[in-house]
Parts: sequence; structure tokens; C-alpha cells
Amino acid sequence: MFEFSEEDKMLRNQVRAFAKKEVAPNAKQHSRATEVPRDLWKKIADLGYTGMGIPEKYGGQDATWISRGVVIEELSYANINIGGLTHHIQNMAWMTAQGPEETAAEWVPHFVSTDKICSAAISEPDCGSDVAAIKTRAVRDGDYYIITGEKTSVSRGTHADACLVLAKTDPDAGIRGLTQFLVPLDLPGLEISALHDMGSVPVGRALINFDNVKIPARNRISAEGQAFSASFAAGVDKGRALTGLAVLAAAQASVDEVIAFSKERMAFGRPIAKYEGVSFKLAEAATYITAARWLCYYTLWLGDQDLPSFKEGSMCKWWCPELATSILHDCMILYGHVGYTDELPIEQRLRDAIGYEYTDGTVQINKLNVARQLIGKEALPYR
Repeated sequence: MFEFSEEDKMLRNQVRAFAKKEVAPNAKQHSRATEVPRDLWKKIADLGYTGMGIPEKYGGQDATWISRGVVIEELSYANINIGGLTHHIQNMAWMTAQGPEETAAEWVPHFVSTDKICSAAISEPDCGSDVAAIKTRAVRDGDYYIITGEKTSVSRGTHADACLVLAKTDPDAGIRGLTQFLVPLDLPGLEISALHDMGSVPVGRALINFDNVKIPARNRISAEGQAFSASFAAGVDKGRALTGLAVLAAAQASVDEVIAFSKERMAFGRPIAKYEGVSFKLAEAATYITAARWLCYYTLWLGDQDLPSFKEGSMCKWWCPELATSILHDCMILYGHVGYTDELPIEQRLRDAIGYEYTDGTVQINKLNVARQLIGKEALPYR
């Protein structure tokens, strides 16, 4: 039976205390800024949270998936943008660490320390979940590659120092023609345009155009045609569980606030907590969050046991953001008219949570993943 270790319980207390002191007080300000202050990232890095799962030689530390879940959940309870971006930093550092030693040694320690920022460029204007349809090309030219194409929804693209780019090295090989490259974002031929989102502003999404951008061959992170396999080696299924924990934590924060509010807000001479229209909504929210949360931790536990978790990770990804946005909406209504103002953090959390319905695969593609695992290839509409 799964239960948290004593070490994870201690870690949770440590992260919770830090988040309460350093993250929560400025959550509103930081959630509306285009970039989280570097001094806050430095504090998070100094505690080792950005280097979890990263080789020690690059400044990281060994960590279980469960431990990473504890960190992401507690940071996200204080500010979902901080929790989500911490996971992003870990993931970008891990992927870069799989490349040539020379390139990894040059970049990964800076990503872990947060001295430099790495973004991820996968989606394109004409394709998102259908990664086999990517059009961005990378052509070998001696000791270099020339990259041409356009990427959109590039997380952290507006303030990154480098970008992990998914490109086609073999345009006729479909998903087996994809290769991943680390591209410094100060090279000639790059044009970066900010996307102005309704939420998750600090994520800094961008559109990046690559016009014959020349990079050294050592910046090829995966073997040619192996980028898709490398992304799954990075634990995309467990990453989806971490995303689920992040968005559920934001919903839990609002549920806790509404519980306190319902005991004080009076209607018809009684606290509104006495009315089943309020208390039942809160009971339902607590039930759903608990169930979804344990699905996420079960998925992480499977990862720690080296057991398959693709189906469970996809379940986390389609259900948790959809559930969280529904709960946040209900909480907003329970607040009454004040819930619709920007005086409370709930409106910010709702806008941020909606963005998580897109990242790491849409609701539809993740349901398709689950269906394929349950039914087999007969469930795939494109074969």
C-alpha cells in the first residue's frame, strides 16, 4: 500500500513553510508579472527543488517521483505558476543532460541554478498533439545543423536563454524523423514574439521563427529520429501527474479559503456553511480532489517502481485540469459577487488553471491515450 515516507513528510513540511513565507505573500503580484523575479528562483534553487532528478555532477540531486510531487504540490498551493515552472525547469534540465557531455556541462548547471532559462519548442501553428506532422526542419551541414521553421506556444520563450527544439531530420519518417536540439536564443535568424495569455502570464509563452539558424552538431540532444523516445524516457507520463498535482493544489487552496469564508458570511441570519447548497458543493470538491490527487501519486509511485504508467499519466492529465477549473468556478460562485472581482486570488487561479488544459497534451489526446491502452489500436481514429 502506498504511503508517504518519513522523508517525504519532512520534505512537505519544509516546502510548505518556505512557500508560506516566500511564495504566497506575493502570489498575486508574481502571477501578473511577465517573469517571476530571479531572486525568488534563486531561493528555490538553493533548496534543491529545481535540481530534483538531475545528475549530481550538474548540480542536481537524486529524487523519487513522489518527492518531486510533494514539492510541486506545495509550491503550487501557494502559487500554481511557481509550482508548474519548477517542474518545467527540472524537465528542461533533465532533457539537456541527455545530450553530449560538452553541451550538458555547459548548460545544465545554469538551468538548475536558474542563472539561465530554457524553453521548450514543440507545437507549431499547424500542429500540436500531432507531433508527427511537425514541419520545422533541421538539415545537417558538416559540423552544424541548419534549422528552419516556426514554433508556437513556446513556454518561457519570451525570457529564455536557450530552447529545446523538436525538428524533422527525416521529413519522410513521420514520428521517427524527429530530433531534439538545444538552440541558444541569441543566434542570428531568430525572431521571438510574445503571446498575450489570459492567465499563467509568468510562463511567458511565445512564437519563435527560425530562419536558417545555424547550431553546432554537439547541440543535438537526442539521436537523429529518437526525440519522441527521449521525451518518454524523460517521464512524460509522470510529468502529467505532476501537472495534475499542480492544478489540484490551486483548486484546494480556493476550497480552503471558501470553507473559512462560509463560516463567516451570513445570509438570512445564519452562516452560509449551514446551507446544503454551499456545504454539499464543498463536500463534492473535497471528494473529487482527494480521488484525483491519489491518482496522481499512484502514477508517481508506479514510476518509482519502474512500472508502466502511461495510461495513468494520461488519466491525470485529462481529468485534473478539467476538474480543477470546474471546482474553481464553483468556488467563485460560492463567494458571491466578490468572487468575480480581482480582490480575491480565485479569479487568477481560474485563468491559470485553464491553461493547464492545453499543456502536456489536450484533454482529447489524453483520452485517446487511455482508450488505446484499454482497447488497443482499434481505438485509434488515424490508423
